Amino acid sequence: MRGKAVAAGVFGSPVAAVAVLALLVGCTVAPGEGVEPDPGATASAAPAPTPSEATGARPAAAAPAVAVPDIPRRSSSLEANRMRQAPAPVRIEVPDLGIDMSIEPVGLEADGSMGLFDDPALAAWYRWGPAPGSEGGSTVIAAHVDSLEYSVLPFARLKDATPGTAVFVTDAAGTRHAYAVESLQVTEKAAVDWDAAFDRSGSPRLTLVTCGGAFDYEARTYLSNLVVTATPR
Repeated sequence: MRGKAVAAGVFGSPVAAVAVLALLVGCTVAPGEGVEPDPGATASAAPAPTPSEATGARPAAAAPAVAVPDIPRRSSSLEANRMRQAPAPVRIEVPDLGIDMSIEPVGLEADGSMGLFDDPALAAWYRWGPAPGSEGGSTVIAAHVDSLEYSVLPFARLKDATPGTAVFVTDAAGTRHAYAVESLQVTEKAAVDWDAAFDRSGSPRLTLVTCGGAFDYEARTYLSNLVVTATPR
């Protein structure tokens, strides 16, 4: 399906700052590991005399041994450190609002905004974020509110959602994940907290996004976004 930039639709500001995942992989080296021997040293070289040997003084008593703590070590391999990949979502339903749409994955457009589909039957899932069933973070699903060709679209009905409204997302493995609407906000596009919407941390949740508020006929775009947050039931 052909993607469509959301700058004139759902998202009015780029989300590249939250859409790029930096994977930092580290490894712990135990004391002594990775230390190369001095090539100039030989087995027959005599050790230098200690100050006590040079002066004939009696050596001091040895300090008691200090226990070395058992430091946890983590594999430095990418496979061992990457987040568990949950199956992609393929369908979203909000029975009380008559919403039933297929879902396809999307990435970013050239301007850094999340892509959308021209097809009114398709919702878009941000593929670089968590999927339903992930251990944490926000699963973002977005769709257009309307279009000149298709008039009002299914996500336009999200404005009627209330706390407790049931949302179901089915993934590619056939699992149907149940959510309940927790909050609904209509916010001017420049003021939407996209960091929170695309957050990969915290408890698992579902974030649904479409346009809302007043329509600017000259710019041919909505001035606000409708953001619905739902939590697992």
